[in-house]
Amino acid sequence: MGNGDYARRVRRGIALGIALTVLFFIMGLTHVGEAYALEPRVYGYVIYSNEAIEHVNYLPTYLYFWRVSTLLFLAWLIAYVAYAIKPAVTLDSSGIVYGIFYVVTHYIYLLTMGVPITIYPFIYTVKTVGSPLPYLDWGQVVLLITIWRIYSVRKSLRGRK
Repeated sequence: MGNGDYARRVRRGIALGIALTVLFFIMGLTHVGEAYALEPRVYGYVIYSNEAIEHVNYLPTYLYFWRVSTLLFLAWLIAYVAYAIKPAVTLDSSGIVYGIFYVVTHYIYLLTMGVPITIYPFIYTVKTVGSPLPYLDWGQVVLLITIWRIYSVRKSLRGRK
């Protein structure tokens, strides 16, 4: 495979990644997530403000970004599982796009939740009620893997000249 063909496959993967990411931003506005709810959402949504919980009837910003980041994380995961089965630069470059947008939406989600969040290496804590709850920070994990994949694709592009 020549450099022109390889570069075209990289561009194709980036275009695919951007197209699906735009679709995920649109899907974030729908009620796809409620398909998995155990009961109907009759009371609305919950927001945190001034260390109090409030019920609202609109979709809070943090839930919209949670939906989008979840879809992007699943797309990123599927792209790299498929890449592990059959390596293709199209999958790799679309996975890079999903990874970048996942990291952005993940941290927008965390910052718009309205609760105190402390970020450590590979962990973040959320303090809602009671003691802080630690979570694995997938944003940092995905960021490191995405940087590695960007480096690998760029190295392959340079090596094919």
